[in-house]
Amino acid sequence: MALALGAIQVIVVAFITITLSFIALGCRLWSRRILKLPLVFNDYMAIVATIFSLGAVLVFIIASFIAGVGVHLREILTTNPQLFVLHLKLFVPAKLLWAAANTSVKVSILSLYTTIFPSKRFSHVCYAIMGLSLAYFISVLLQTFVVCKPVQYSWDKSITGGHCSSQNTSYLAAGIINLFIDALIVGLPMPMFLGLQMSLSKRLGIAGMFSLGAIICVISLLRVIWLHNWQFDDMTYTVIPGAIYSILEPTLGVINACLPTMRPVLRKISGNHGFTWSQNRKNGTDEFNLSKNSEQTQESRVAGSYHEQFGAQGGRFSYSYPRVGNP
Repeated sequence: MALALGAIQVIVVAFITITLSFIALGCRLWSRRILKLPLVFNDYMAIVATIFSLGAVLVFIIASFIAGVGVHLREILTTNPQLFVLHLKLFVPAKLLWAAANTSVKVSILSLYTTIFPSKRFSHVCYAIMGLSLAYFISVLLQTFVVCKPVQYSWDKSITGGHCSSQNTSYLAAGIINLFIDALIVGLPMPMFLGLQMSLSKRLGIAGMFSLGAIICVISLLRVIWLHNWQFDDMTYTVIPGAIYSILEPTLGVINACLPTMRPVLRKISGNHGFTWSQNRKNGTDEFNLSKNSEQTQESRVAGSYHEQFGAQGGRFSYSYPRVGNP
């Protein structure tokens, strides 16, 4: 059976976005190497998120090749009913890997927030949202094995007496909760950024560094709308938009989690134009100062590593990074 157009779309999106997420992760790790800093918790969670994202993407690619993605369900049931069973079986790991990847992304970003803004109150809020994210993942895990009884009925509809309770409603509720948490994470640091002592345009530029999260929220919203309108009676055909959204969310999430940490790599690639380097021997930190007459945008310097100190006094915007080893 030739690949359906929808399956080809899923495969193309999957290959592009997972490649970009690996590039983003590579830049994050390279930045740590440039700064001679060890990996910390948010780095490890970004790595875990990338691994789970790869797993989810592979499941979607496999389903596109061999499980009838993009083909009308009536055609599958007429020609090869076992293809539908395989489709439903693959749906289970895809959902779990998607949830695990999204949760790992959320935890990585929130952990990074606590190091960028080491306020106790702000950190407590971040930890609370981490707990909410983990609770969300547990709910998806339980949903996978509780909604249908017996659990095998999730993929084998021929089981006598099997049934699923409010399956679409549970998917929709999970999607809405995921969207709510995403919106919380995107909005959480904005008051901190906008409170920096600099011009409005520069403060908005700093917030723009994290605007990819807003795009992910839009994707989450589109996924919720799709879930609300998903036609289960032709699910192999109507699954295409949901598959694409489910690929975009975690892979773009990995990029979003890595973007604020990529400044050292971008600086190295650009040849340090617009920067002066000075080493603070008093506190063992490296400081990168953007001079007042530089045409480089100050907002692009905000996120470089894991204990940034923000300031905009005297026309200077500086960042400090903990060093490992001798100053």
